[in-house]
Amino acid sequence: MAVIATAGHVDHGKSALVRAMTGIEPDRYAEELRRGLTLDLGFGHVVSSDGTTLDIVDVPGHADYLKTMIAGMSQASVALLVVDAVEGGRAQTREHLAVIEATLPEAGVVALSRVDLVSMERRTQVASEVTELLSQSSISWSQPFFTSAVTGEGVAALVDELARVVQTVDEQRSERPSVPVRLFVDRVFSITGAGTIVTGTLSSGCVSVGSELVLVSSDRSVTVRGVQRHGVECEQVAAVSRIAVNVSGLSTTELERGDALVEEREWQNTTAVDVVLDLLEGSSIRNGKGFSAHIGSARRDVNLRPVGGADNAHRNWYRMRFDDPLPLRPQDRLVLRDQGVGEVVGVAIVNDVAPISSRSRSFPDGSVEQQLIAHGWITIAEARRLTGLDVAPVAGPWTAASTVVESTLRSLRERLGTAPFDVAECTEIERSLLSSIDGVVIEHGVARLGGVDPALESPLIDRFLVEGVATGPIDSADRPVVARLVRLGVLIGHDGVYFHTEVLRGLQPVLELLWGADPDGFTVAELRDALGVTRKHALPLANCLDQMMLTRRVGDRRVRGRGSQP
Repeated sequence: MAVIATAGHVDHGKSALVRAMTGIEPDRYAEELRRGLTLDLGFGHVVSSDGTTLDIVDVPGHADYLKTMIAGMSQASVALLVVDAVEGGRAQTREHLAVIEATLPEAGVVALSRVDLVSMERRTQVASEVTELLSQSSISWSQPFFTSAVTGEGVAALVDELARVVQTVDEQRSERPSVPVRLFVDRVFSITGAGTIVTGTLSSGCVSVGSELVLVSSDRSVTVRGVQRHGVECEQVAAVSRIAVNVSGLSTTELERGDALVEEREWQNTTAVDVVLDLLEGSSIRNGKGFSAHIGSARRDVNLRPVGGADNAHRNWYRMRFDDPLPLRPQDRLVLRDQGVGEVVGVAIVNDVAPISSRSRSFPDGSVEQQLIAHGWITIAEARRLTGLDVAPVAGPWTAASTVVESTLRSLRERLGTAPFDVAECTEIERSLLSSIDGVVIEHGVARLGGVDPALESPLIDRFLVEGVATGPIDSADRPVVARLVRLGVLIGHDGVYFHTEVLRGLQPVLELLWGADPDGFTVAELRDALGVTRKHALPLANCLDQMMLTRRVGDRRVRGRGSQP
């Protein structure tokens, strides 16, 4: 599916041609009908002879309504340029072409209108002039179609050509990566019994009944209660389509033209972007003020400042700032308009939707690597918002530029080379990367390089074996080794008193004697007397036996634990 938008000089018959193709009056307001002048966006649809449904947006041609024209054209997939065969190309023909070049629809179709009023020679002359005008365009244009909204000449053929172009555009789009929902609102109204309705061009994604969307301007969540396309209720509608959406959770006073509904956490809602400007011949930025940027139905007053320092020469790299957030992705195109003279001066192509470097150090070349270097470690979801692409994970849900990954790995290798360390002290990213380092062994929550752990060669092990259940105090210098041996499961301790685990397992015969004397278990005092130790050792010993599940405390007695075999 694709949306077609008209373009052309005022009073060149755009609305009449839409009316002839669709049977729908695109001029919705009484003043438009009275004056015979389109003042706002109009809408229609038609089914071609092969069954293709075409969505058509009719735009005003008068120079005073250029921003409205931009709102209609900026989300179109196909441009329908209408030129009056009587007058030929005029000022707004060229200005609308500038908008088309800036918004870059995927194809264009040319219709010469009112051909019933001119000779065949004049038809040929105007067709040749228009073809020459379009010869330098970056858009692929059809040969001009001769049409008359009065006699119907060429109207059916024009509809079929538009259908053919739309099918080609759809085939090309199906090969591209999918993009989440973004719907710029162009109309808001309410219906009794239904509530708030918004209409707009769904430029990406798929909207379904029950979908949860976010209103960017207020960060409010809304639920889609219903979706219509061409007045027909649908369970879901995919881009690119004209749709009407019944939303819950918002009143009509909370929405206006230019607002955007998007999938939650899928778009970068930003007030600053780094862009590359593609200016029309003869246009300049001057001091960077007095410009507006347009995308979809949204318009923002913007401030432009060059970035990249001396390297910016002839590159037109700029940082664009605006007050209210826009949901943007890299390669989005914003039409740039000089508000002083009211003319389009070019297009701003987004490269970085969340610039964090200073302007002098920013280089918005649009590469994924540059984005990742600037932002360090980020989640896959963040990377998708920043780059517009699905970036492969590197560590769990995280990703980073190759230089950032190598820096983190180098730091981990240096730590491992110094001494074993507790994995709990690592970040989530570091824990994910540890297993990818050759020779790393993780035991009992401690990471070390492969080979014999230095702690396992400590003479403290023999000391604890010899001392048995009457262990002596630990020197402060030995505490790190003791802590390491505890993590390795060699030692076990409680309240600063430590024992070798093998010594405690060797107490099984003593425990059996105590349970034989009293099946209800033994007390700490009875354990103390049986082992001939002081209470200083007996109480920690009893707690360590509990930790090893050789015993289980019930009240003030110890009964058999799950780890104790009779």
